[in-house]
Amino acid sequence: MTNESIHTKETTIDLIMTGHVMRREIRKCGYTIREMQKKLGLSCPQPIYRWLRGRTLPSIDNLYTLSRILGLTVDDLLVPRQSQVWILQMADNLKIGVRLWAYFGVVNAHD
Repeated sequence: MTNESIHTKETTIDLIMTGHVMRREIRKCGYTIREMQKKLGLSCPQPIYRWLRGRTLPSIDNLYTLSRILGLTVDDLLVPRQSQVWILQMADNLKIGVRLWAYFGVVNAHD
């Protein structure tokens, strides 16, 4: 398999939206960043903040552990890059909740 076939639009991960999903799921489960740090065995919380801000992704080990802690699959946490999410009107595009809903098909992006 060549690098060209690996790095297609369908296989890239949207770091920012993945970070928002991670943040939402951590909050939904009632965990703080410090609690997640301890559960993941990290020496400081900075890596988690980088994940949530969409700067980096967790290692495979941390991603797997995070998914288990949150009761999700790894696929539930990772968001593939999709251009249609950004078709929302500019006023709505600033609202992260609307973007997440549109991303997952909860609201119609054409309204």
